[in-house]
Amino acid sequence: MNKLNSPRDAQQSAVRQRGLALQISPVAAACAVLLFTAHSAQAQVAPAPAGASEQLETVVVTGLRHSIQTSIASKRNSDNVIEVVSAEDIGKLPDVSIAESLARLPGLAGQRVAGRVQTIQIRGLSGDFAGTLLNGRQQVTTGDNRGVEFDQFPSELINSATVYKTPDAGLIGQGLSGTIDMRTLRPLDVSGRKIVLNARLERNSNGAVNANTDGDGKRFSFSYVDQFADRTIGVALGFAHLDSPGQELHYKAWGFAVNDPTRDCITHPEWGCGPVTGLPVGATFLSGFETTATSRKQTRDGVMGVFEFKPSKDLHSTLDLYYSKFKKNESARALMGSTGDAWNGIPGADFSNVTSTAVGSNTSLVTAATVGKVANMVVMNSLNERVDDLKSMGWNTELKLAGGWAAVADLSYSKAAREENVIETYAGIGKALTTFKTVVPSGAGYPSLVPDSNFADAGKVLLSDPGGWGHDGLWKKPKVKDEIKALRLEGRKDFDGLISALNFGINYETRDKDREMNELAADLLNGRAPVAVPAALLQPNTSLSFAGIPGVLAYDVMGAINSLYSLKAQALDKVQDRNYQSMEKVATGFVKLGLDGNLGSVPVRGNVGLQVVHTDQSSHGYSRLSGVLSEVTRGTTYTDVLPSLNLNFELGADRYLRLGLAKTMARGRIDDMRAGADVSISKSSTSGLTSWGGSGGNPELQPWRAKSFDLSFEQYIGKRSYAAAAVFYKQLDSYIYTQKLEGSFASFPNTSNPPLPTPLSPFGIFERPMNGEGGYVKGVELSTTLDAGHWVKALDGFGLTANASYTESSVHPNGPDKPEKLPGLSGVTAGLTAYFEKEGFAVRLSQRYRSAFRGEINGLHNAREFTEILADRQLDAQVSYEFEHGSFKGMSLLLQVNNLTNAPYATKQGNGFGESIAPLEYNRYGRQLLLGVSYRM
Repeated sequence: MNKLNSPRDAQQSAVRQRGLALQISPVAAACAVLLFTAHSAQAQVAPAPAGASEQLETVVVTGLRHSIQTSIASKRNSDNVIEVVSAEDIGKLPDVSIAESLARLPGLAGQRVAGRVQTIQIRGLSGDFAGTLLNGRQQVTTGDNRGVEFDQFPSELINSATVYKTPDAGLIGQGLSGTIDMRTLRPLDVSGRKIVLNARLERNSNGAVNANTDGDGKRFSFSYVDQFADRTIGVALGFAHLDSPGQELHYKAWGFAVNDPTRDCITHPEWGCGPVTGLPVGATFLSGFETTATSRKQTRDGVMGVFEFKPSKDLHSTLDLYYSKFKKNESARALMGSTGDAWNGIPGADFSNVTSTAVGSNTSLVTAATVGKVANMVVMNSLNERVDDLKSMGWNTELKLAGGWAAVADLSYSKAAREENVIETYAGIGKALTTFKTVVPSGAGYPSLVPDSNFADAGKVLLSDPGGWGHDGLWKKPKVKDEIKALRLEGRKDFDGLISALNFGINYETRDKDREMNELAADLLNGRAPVAVPAALLQPNTSLSFAGIPGVLAYDVMGAINSLYSLKAQALDKVQDRNYQSMEKVATGFVKLGLDGNLGSVPVRGNVGLQVVHTDQSSHGYSRLSGVLSEVTRGTTYTDVLPSLNLNFELGADRYLRLGLAKTMARGRIDDMRAGADVSISKSSTSGLTSWGGSGGNPELQPWRAKSFDLSFEQYIGKRSYAAAAVFYKQLDSYIYTQKLEGSFASFPNTSNPPLPTPLSPFGIFERPMNGEGGYVKGVELSTTLDAGHWVKALDGFGLTANASYTESSVHPNGPDKPEKLPGLSGVTAGLTAYFEKEGFAVRLSQRYRSAFRGEINGLHNAREFTEILADRQLDAQVSYEFEHGSFKGMSLLLQVNNLTNAPYATKQGNGFGESIAPLEYNRYGRQLLLGVSYRM
């Protein structure tokens, strides 16, 4: 059968006719920042002699068109339905991060965290459903669960990433929604020595929103590839350093309340009682808020090493090493508090000069008012220091044996550790506001909140507990450790005929993940008496003018903690449910047959295979009974049989029809599988008998399981153009959500205090995550890449890539009777990139879009929370010039702007407003401007 050249072959031998005189295109001429340097490069090129005929020269395609060409070749030659991101050159991916590159692929979407894409959802399912591999091996994570934080992997060190949308029996660690396999460079695939240097300066358009922080940053990288001993030894080394600023302007509505006279403060003594003076009955109003200016300094050092040894055609051994250390230093200043309801016995505020707006079908929202008697205004100064340490090692050796057989051994190890120190301190003026003028948006946007007091006055704003939270500060210390060890043994043989190949083997893997969430309460000295911040600790005040607040007091948080507070560890029983260990032992046997034949006159290739996966899982944690803690370990075992089929029908004229059928699985979230529990023994007032009850995690949780169907039609046009349409359907046999069901309490000791008789029956009602009713996830994906020069020679260098996806699901993640959306599912995702690349110039404009979705975020006490994230559009622009001749040959200049329109990150309330947009969060992170230079030799 005729096939396109391999990706390695496709990187070379593009022949085109051109003159030696450099011609500047109209698009490139618009890029004034590069025009002068381009003119200098032109002056160094010797003009062609008069009358000399034009010559043909062989050109190696580089840059974005090389990336597109390589990705299309990989997609076309694959037996599976895949998407591919390929590096433009050594140490150079199309985007500044691997996460952003992945988010542009059809059917994939990225979720922004602190302004940058961090997590990836595949086909409407969150990162917990996906498998993530590095060089074919499952990776640890620095997060609390299985979803990988892709900003741990510098794009400069990743040569390509393949997203498998259909399973493959030979792929270990694959997910239910798909599998992302990131690949580093293979030095023996490169011709000759290559050295690449990259450096970029970075600026955030928000500037520095807090004193003693910086809105400027930098990044640089180094890549080295060489071969030795007559190309039997290959070495690739890479280093990437990131020093990136983050500057965030944040607003969050704590909630909205309805003026209801029936909510008396006796029934609701802590929060949300009324009535509210000055508001009509039924009016909805902002009940609390926070406004914050946050500055981040993010540094990351990544190191990659690959060592290849191939002394003969029969032996090939590769050692991969990867290390990344990520540090984040974050400082934030905020003003927050309640603005209407009574709270902790403090009388509610009164309203005047009220303006209401109809929102939705039956809601009257107070959008402007003068509010009096506003108490509990809190000035918060906080720090967040986080260190992530990730290392990965893999050693793969292939030995060819007699009779065409080959044996493969793969040994791997990866480990991740995360440590955080999150410190909060509070201050206030000690009295209620007389007037607080508020203008609250009915949709996304910043409010105007103008207090009548100066919260930046060091003489009036005292360190204290103005919110009545029971402590004057808090020090949270989350820790995560994750470790994977794996060994894979595999046999391979190629055949002639319908069965073209046989792969079989076994993979054994252990994974241990520990999570701690300890807390220290910080109380002021001298019996928690309010105290002014010493002058030596004061810093320039922070402006919150984006929300109408002139400024808030700013000071050295760590200096204050060390000199003005005493620290006391929170009782273990308050954090026990957040501390646990998870252990997994997974044995996977697999067999895969390659197929290559004909169905009538239609050539067909593909694979059919089977995985048998045996899982032994357990968790260690604490149970709490009447305030007494006991250690507990629980777990279970199960086996999954996962068949898969991939068929590729070659319809002629470069048309392909791909079919995928499979059973897939993904293990549950690690925090859902924790052993910790709150347990109770209750005594019946009628019978006098005792019975068990409780709530907590579920180490006996079974995985998500699904059956999948994929169909993809693909038309290829030349080397850099294609169009594809795909449909997929996944039937989830079950979904995991919290349920109240009867369960055994046999593993929980009776430590009740005062003592209660042990119940006669070990069974009782337990609320925990359980496998429940499933449903479908289905969708359609359209994608194309068009090289304009293929059709019109005058448009050589112009092109575009575009994709759009629609996904829907019948799964209700909180149970069949609750209508919440599936986390991570955007009904519509789309991307468009228009580019021009010729004569050293490259201009690119890219936009990605995802519709509103239910996103997972870190909430109070680092607990998982969900929020409705509004539609997100990200527009990026890039202009570059590479010197192709003269003494500067190999050098290129770059100007890049990410988030060109400063698109906001906005969320809405999950309930209370029906179909309306009840604003929850509204953040702007600023534009990211980068100016860079690279040199290749």
